[in-house]
Amino acid sequence: MHHISFMPGKHIPQRTCVGCGDVQGKRQLMRVVRAPDGRVQLDPTGKANGRGAYVHERLGCWQQALRGRLSHALKVERLSDEDRTALERHAATLSDESREAVR
Repeated sequence: MHHISFMPGKHIPQRTCVGCGDVQGKRQLMRVVRAPDGRVQLDPTGKANGRGAYVHERLGCWQQALRGRLSHALKVERLSDEDRTALERHAATLSDESREAVR
């Protein structure tokens, strides 16, 4: 029996955007982490301790994520007002085809 390696080179970890559900390499998405202290924050390094979820850097994905998918993925009852405000502030810097107000 022959063992054949199909893809030479380094394995690229794949992650699913909690906003749109598309799968991409994790470096194409922003990681959001629920830290051990319960705070939810951006994790640009992708290395912070805690439960992580990934979102494309597109306004539409962030809007969907902030409607409840992000809380579900991070297993938190709800985002604190402070954490939600910080994430909405980040989302407001992004562009998308349809620019709706972040709720």
